[in-house]
Amino acid sequence: MDGLLWFLRRHGPIKSGMLAANHMAQSLYRQVYVHERHMWYALWTRLVTLMPLAGGLMLAQGAAADIELLSAANLCGRTTARKYFAHGANLWMVKDGERAAFCCWIFPTHMPVVTARARWQPLPPHTVCLEDSMTSPLYRGKGIAPAAWSLIAQHLRQDGVRTMITKVEEANTASRRAVLKAGFREMALIDRLRVAGLSRVHLELGHHMLAQDLETLVDMQKRAT
Repeated sequence: MDGLLWFLRRHGPIKSGMLAANHMAQSLYRQVYVHERHMWYALWTRLVTLMPLAGGLMLAQGAAADIELLSAANLCGRTTARKYFAHGANLWMVKDGERAAFCCWIFPTHMPVVTARARWQPLPPHTVCLEDSMTSPLYRGKGIAPAAWSLIAQHLRQDGVRTMITKVEEANTASRRAVLKAGFREMALIDRLRVAGLSRVHLELGHHMLAQDLETLVDMQKRAT
């Protein structure tokens, strides 16, 4: 209620109504029409090349108690973090003392897919999904993300994980360079469209796929809903 009163005082009743109507229209539009175009990558944990973090930085697995720290560093919102924890995701963080420099999420059983009917898709066996990697602006340019991914892959290998997959928007060239630097390979460019509950998927295979990558991709498509 306090938030609503603040919103009304700031924008006035007429503009507040217009903004609320616009938000509702956008939400309805997203429910009816969803389109995403991502390059999917795969990393074999047994082939990963370890990269050291810069001096003073340390990788650690996070917990729900770190939600406020993530929010304060603008790395992940509270609502998103709580949702991910509720779906069994594992939080990994790179810290500089008590400050959060980087975070990412590992999904061990199912991954978020906007165009999936339930917004979530089961993962193949021995496969995890890397999502929402974010580096604080204060720490960009230090190669933190690729180093963190390599260390996480080493840890996951000890737990029996064979493949780490992730997706990057086709137009995000900086992130695509970063995952390639960490040893990921292009599996496929996947274009997903969902309109009024009906889905269409177009797939273009990567140029440097290995046999296991293709097996993982085929299994992913079988499990898609």
